[in-house]
Amino acid sequence: MINPHIAAIQLCSGQNIHTNLAQAKLLIEDAVQLGAQLVALPENFSYLDREGNKIHAVENLEDGPAVQLLRELARSNSIYIVGGTVPLAADDRVTNTCLVFGPEGQMIARYDKIHLFDIQLDDAHSFVESRYIAAGKEPVTFEAFGATMGLSICYDLRFPELYRVLVKRSARVLFVPSAFTWRTGAYHWLTLLRARAIENLAYVIAPAQFGHHNAERESFGHSVIIDPWGQILAQAPDRACVISSELNFTYQDQLRERLPCLNHRRLP
Repeated sequence: MINPHIAAIQLCSGQNIHTNLAQAKLLIEDAVQLGAQLVALPENFSYLDREGNKIHAVENLEDGPAVQLLRELARSNSIYIVGGTVPLAADDRVTNTCLVFGPEGQMIARYDKIHLFDIQLDDAHSFVESRYIAAGKEPVTFEAFGATMGLSICYDLRFPELYRVLVKRSARVLFVPSAFTWRTGAYHWLTLLRARAIENLAYVIAPAQFGHHNAERESFGHSVIIDPWGQILAQAPDRACVISSELNFTYQDQLRERLPCLNHRRLP
């Protein structure tokens, strides 16, 4: 097992897929220059507008523009890429899907977002993802650098039982690509992320969207990398950028040995 250098990318994606992908490419290349061996993108990195419009940006697993870009950048740079999310066809809806690519450009994992954001924040702000998105059903992990890593997406963050399943499957690193709304993020984002790290003694990598995407939608940003003790190792400013950190699995093992709460579970 090696201690990998991991990067998280922060974006303000919009309706222009070509522009979004071009910026993602530049920032992935920046992350590689910083020494990143794994790069994680935010939710909706290839297209972010009203949920009902995602059908116009649906990807094909064989030759979709975002899929092709991630596959090629993973292969050409010999890195892992946790590909934020892209929309994939699901009958009359789409899935909100995180694809992971390995250093040879091969797809090694697919996770469809399980928990859908159906909420009424106030009279002017409501989201009904289930109207347009088909929910996933299965937690997903993948292997990299000799370690198990777990996938989640945005609103999943509010459901700690998902992360406990991932950790029971030996996950050491938890990814949370997100487009957290500003209204919820300002109060809950960092608190929830640190809680998931602390309670699972796991690294949390949370690449996020920031800023205004259209007249109705603003994301909180504050992409972050958190260690298993809940300490923030890197946090993004309010702009498109790369943050990165090395993960120390020996340190994680020491924490899990000294505070063996994962072995003290009494409920299934």
